[in-house]
Amino acid sequence: MTDTLAPSVHAPPNAPSLLARLRALPLYRKALATVSDDADWRAVPLLTRERLTEAWAAGELAHPRAVRVHLTPHPGGGWLPEYATRADIRAHGRAAAAALARAGIRPEDHVQVAFGYHRFAGGWLMQDGLETLGAKTIPFGPGESEAQLETLRQLGVRVLVSAPSFAQRLGEAGARVDLLIAAGEPLTSVAGRRERVQAALSGETGRCTALDCYATSEAGLIALETPEQNGLRVLTDWVFVEVLDPDTGQPVPDGERGELVVTHLTREAMPLLRFRTGDLTRLERREDGTYLPGGVFGHVGGMLKVKGVKLFPREVAFWLAGHGLDHTEHTLRLWSRSGADRLELTVRGEGPVNLEAMQADFQRRFAVRLDALALDPTHEGRGVIDERT
Repeated sequence: MTDTLAPSVHAPPNAPSLLARLRALPLYRKALATVSDDADWRAVPLLTRERLTEAWAAGELAHPRAVRVHLTPHPGGGWLPEYATRADIRAHGRAAAAALARAGIRPEDHVQVAFGYHRFAGGWLMQDGLETLGAKTIPFGPGESEAQLETLRQLGVRVLVSAPSFAQRLGEAGARVDLLIAAGEPLTSVAGRRERVQAALSGETGRCTALDCYATSEAGLIALETPEQNGLRVLTDWVFVEVLDPDTGQPVPDGERGELVVTHLTREAMPLLRFRTGDLTRLERREDGTYLPGGVFGHVGGMLKVKGVKLFPREVAFWLAGHGLDHTEHTLRLWSRSGADRLELTVRGEGPVNLEAMQADFQRRFAVRLDALALDPTHEGRGVIDERT
């Protein structure tokens, strides 16, 4: 018999009924066979993209009442179908509409969505909530800068939903909006990026507020900022989120970085149960809800153990971008000396950069000291070079 849930362990409010319902699905029948409904939540197995791929090959994903199928890339190339029933679309729409309203979108607003509406989920992740809210939604799709600008101006669009890089380009070409919902790329996790995007879309007399949003094709909308810009508030009526140590799969204390794991609370078709997103974040539980205070700032792929500390190469790339350096052309080199780890970072760049201050900032951010930091205007990045034996 499994131990009952310890009070200190966080779990979904409907955990017993959720497990009882999911146990009947082919996707979870085997995984939950030995897990009781009142089990310690940590005993519930984690779900991976690889397991979803296996389940699709075994015919375990389709749902008889599904009315929509999005596709999403999956490991090894190709794609994986994502099924949704009418009830799923309504539930996602209600939760997303409440989050978008908290973000400042009003039913009378024109909202232009610059994400794709083809086979991948893209713009549909926003469409459900915007339509439920009653906003006048323009499913524009990506690219076509001139046409986007014309529509923004002629319809008086107040809200733009876009990747921050594309939104900044539109702003530099003359686009002006009051509110940007930014997704698909890092915003708050790259120092100074929000300010640059807001400035581009504001012009000399206007004022644009750029808010960070996190969604995945598999899970839908997960978290969205409010105008206070104090962290992404999780849609807790749609998903339950955890942050786990990617090595052990065990929960980390609130405020510590780890891998985001997502569970759907009500979804009928392809509900996710402790799904490993692979994304790095921090979790904070406040009186008014659950937050991701720094957004999503990296991926667990390629995790390194350096001087006893977990270091994630993609997080280092975000840090470089925040310092205005070329995050695409850098090399992290690791080696050992007298049995101790050594770490060197070389980046393409030149000019007046205070390397001593950057090294101090690196140590504050990652809790590990750089033994060498160098700028080279011709450097060709090689990613990670681990020479330790």
